[in-house]
Amino acid sequence: MIINKNFVILLIVMSFLSCKKKDNVLFNISLQETYPTSIVEFQENIFVSLSYSHNEGFVGFADPDRLSLEIKDSRLDSADYYHLIPVHPPNQSLSVTGEILIEIDAPFIFGNGMSETLSYSIRIQDSEMQWSNVVVTPSIIVNK
Repeated sequence: MIINKNFVILLIVMSFLSCKKKDNVLFNISLQETYPTSIVEFQENIFVSLSYSHNEGFVGFADPDRLSLEIKDSRLDSADYYHLIPVHPPNQSLSVTGEILIEIDAPFIFGNGMSETLSYSIRIQDSEMQWSNVVVTPSIIVNK
């Protein structure tokens, strides 16, 4: 019985030692508005309004070479990346919410057709290198 009792105590101790704190960082973005949704190529930029919330405020980077905004055109294989400035005071952790208005340069038609339809997938990386959820714009029609 002593061996079994020691074994149980060892299992309990090991289970406490193997526990680790769960990450409770909540970083969420949501799509508010996309306009216009029908354009003539090269004529109009696309505007996307996002709201965000981060419980520690780690949105954006002070270093302008750190690109944390990812925008992917549905017609392409790879995304484009952009810089976001920090939205919190340096060396402080506080919950933040806000809105970001993104202006995307006027899209154009890749093929030979008279129109194309696209959407943009957008996400943001925080300063702890964690990505937000992905939001997808409604379909945008680009005409010649």
